Amino acid sequence: MGNQASKVIEKTKEKKEKRKVRRRSTISVSTQSQASLHFTPASPTRANYDWLETSQPPSMSSSVSTSNAPTVSSTASQQQRRRSVSDFFAKRKQSLKTTISQDEYKENDRLQRLHYLLKSARKGNFSAPIQVQGDFTIMDLGCGGGIWSLEMAAQYPTARVLAVDMKAPQTLHYSPKNLECKVMDITEPWQGIPDNSIDYIFQRNMGQVIKTDKWECIFSEMYRTLKPGGLIELFEPDLYHHNPGPVQQAFDSFLKTQCDDGGVDFALAEAMPERIEKAGFSELSTRLLDLPVGEWPSDPELKQFGFINKEVQRALLKNMKTFYISHWGISGEDYDLASQEVMEEFEEYHGFSRFTSWIATKPTTA
Repeated sequence: MGNQASKVIEKTKEKKEKRKVRRRSTISVSTQSQASLHFTPASPTRANYDWLETSQPPSMSSSVSTSNAPTVSSTASQQQRRRSVSDFFAKRKQSLKTTISQDEYKENDRLQRLHYLLKSARKGNFSAPIQVQGDFTIMDLGCGGGIWSLEMAAQYPTARVLAVDMKAPQTLHYSPKNLECKVMDITEPWQGIPDNSIDYIFQRNMGQVIKTDKWECIFSEMYRTLKPGGLIELFEPDLYHHNPGPVQQAFDSFLKTQCDDGGVDFALAEAMPERIEKAGFSELSTRLLDLPVGEWPSDPELKQFGFINKEVQRALLKNMKTFYISHWGISGEDYDLASQEVMEEFEEYHGFSRFTSWIATKPTTA
């Protein structure tokens, strides 16, 4: 991979020199690498932005039944939730940098920005038609920094919210009383979680860390612990980029080899529906959310989303610099040059990110 990276970097440098004369030049990765990226076509891919006109809060979604939708909160309740979340961040701000490493802090910050981008685009934190009332339990599977769990606990104070991950989030020291943290490996049997005890299971951004051979156990445990009639919602991004430029293709090609070597699905979306149905879930609904990367769209709202998404991608490249340098065999200077080229390619090639959500139900009868 080091030789391939060097070729891309050299051609990137040449492109920098030629840009004064011509905006677009031809950088290409090896033929072998392009062949391995069959799901990143060379021809431009048209993104689906129909959700922009039709996107509604979860209780108003046109593609999912709303008979069990959550009640719309009053303005006073919304303001109270905002204060709760604001107070939480005000309390944690002074101590967070001292409780976790600088690298972890930067990645948490990036994921938090991504969280608010997705929340704004989806018009809410979830799409499943849940009805939160009575003894209702929500599980956030792979909660990370815990921002989704925190907001759900603040939005639904009568519900029990269970934030699950390999380690307790350092950011939840000042959490609501109805928010609990449980430390466990979700790829192994879920000790301490009774059968038929969870109403709604949510999972996001876990596809890049769960190995292919572990999904069967995860879905089996979801099915076991979910109440009959309960819902699961998985929301995962494609690991590869849509409408990539030549340098981005090289990054994607390298990442694919890392996923293959590590036993992780690089094209996760292709395998998920079969896994969900095989586990016994029914009424599977699949939705796509495409977000531009960059300010190339003409629509004002898409342009704003694209600006934020581009900054999220920029932060990701910065946070991954050490990994790429040590595993890809390129210098820090060359990596910075390639990263800048990727940022420009997003605008030039109209790049976008695709997120897929899968919503399914545990049948009420066997």
